[in-house]
Amino acid sequence: MRRLGVVASVLIVPVLCAAQMMSSHPQIGANPHAGMGSGHGTTPSSRTVFGKRCGIADVSPQSAVVLSHSPEGKWSVLSGDKPGGPNDNAVARVWRESNWMVDLHDAPGDGRTIHTGQMCFDAKGQLTHMIDRYMDTPGCGCMRYTSLNVDTNGKVQQEQKFVKVDTGAEIATPAAAKGFPDVFGYRKLDQLPFYSIVKQ
Repeated sequence: MRRLGVVASVLIVPVLCAAQMMSSHPQIGANPHAGMGSGHGTTPSSRTVFGKRCGIADVSPQSAVVLSHSPEGKWSVLSGDKPGGPNDNAVARVWRESNWMVDLHDAPGDGRTIHTGQMCFDAKGQLTHMIDRYMDTPGCGCMRYTSLNVDTNGKVQQEQKFVKVDTGAEIATPAAAKGFPDVFGYRKLDQLPFYSIVKQ
């Protein structure tokens, strides 16, 4: 997949389509209850399902703030009169009610790999749940799925697996995984690189 597009729709659609495809495969899940649970079994993680678990009532695309990341490292809000640049390499969507939900979609390197994170932060700005996916089609034809839950005492529970892109079948950790980026490390809302833009 090449660098993301020239206008907002072109920028967002390729990455979100890839993320949607990634979401369609079985996913290490979380307890559907308020605590976002123990992570046993597999559950879908669509925006609607994840948003409900995060306490976000309106998860429509129109209710999110959409941001784009330039090659120079600058995040900016996208709008109809301010589209993304031709070489922008990441987008983020942020929903804010009492809690915060963040979808982060990054196309690192030459854009043929995709790294996405669905994150839920409580009203105090603490991460409660995250689903991290890293897809490397050219390197291993596989995806790394990581589900992370943080309880009220700050205890982190993490589960991880690898699956084939084409079948969704679970596989052993591939050799290519040694070169994969770390799971997103944001544990507080104010650690997000675009927090200063969306905190108002």
